[in-house]
This record gives sequence, C-alpha cells and structure tokens, in this order.
Amino acid sequence: MNDLSDIAITVINSDIQDQQELPEITENVRALLSEIYAMLTAFIKDSKTDIIDLHSLPLLAGEHDAIKTILGRGEVKLSLDSLGTSTIYETGLSGVWWISHNNENGDCIAETIEITTIPKILESQPADIEIAQQALKEQLEDWTEHT
Repeated sequence: MNDLSDIAITVINSDIQDQQELPEITENVRALLSEIYAMLTAFIKDSKTDIIDLHSLPLLAGEHDAIKTILGRGEVKLSLDSLGTSTIYETGLSGVWWISHNNENGDCIAETIEITTIPKILESQPADIEIAQQALKEQLEDWTEHT
C-alpha cells in the first residue's frame, strides 16, 4: 500500500439498509449532488453560503425522494412554528441542511437545501434583538422602581 488510493473505502448511509434500496441515480440527481459538492467546496474555501430552491427544479418522479435518501439525516432536527410549521434538519453531510416550510394547512410552500454552518432562518434578526434589549431594559427599570 503506497497511498490512500490503495485503501478500500465504503460509504454507508444509515437510511439505506442494502444495495437493493439504493435510489436511481438519474442525471438530475447526479447534477444536484454535483452542485451541492461545488457549494461545499466554495463554503470550505471562502465561507460562501448558498441555497438550492427545490421547488424551482424540474425534478422527475422519484428524484426528490432519491436526493433525500442519498443525503440522509444527521443528528440535528428542529421545528419552528411561525405562520405554519418549518422543519429543519442537517443531512448526513455536515453543513448541508434540508429545510421545509409548511403553511397553516400543512401544505409545503417552500423546500430548500442550504449550505451553511447554521440556516438563516435560525439566526436572530438585528431588529428583533433590539426589541428584546428594549423590553429587558424596561423590565429592569420597572423592577428597580419597585425595590
């Protein structure tokens, strides 16, 4: 064994039990996975975050599920309740997040893959932080007046 290419490596997605359950790797699936790879490369090199809007892609029947299966699920899963439910989970690839937004009726209105350390939807907005700061200031002043 002279270099790393001599070592046999097998990648196993825990969501896939055996080879017969592997999804079909169509050209669309391959292209999307290549795009994710390029985005991860840009993120590693320049900290460039990126988003893929899955609803805008012309995916054929089964390709959406194939991508979801191939990417798998990581350890982090979150749910937000704001004008409907949003589900956010890190895929089996660190830095690759799957985000689904549903309206009050449960209909999926947006679905994205985001390449980042933490999805934008989870970041506190500066205006909200200022409102929180002001609310805490007023509460502290009120408590000070009553002690």
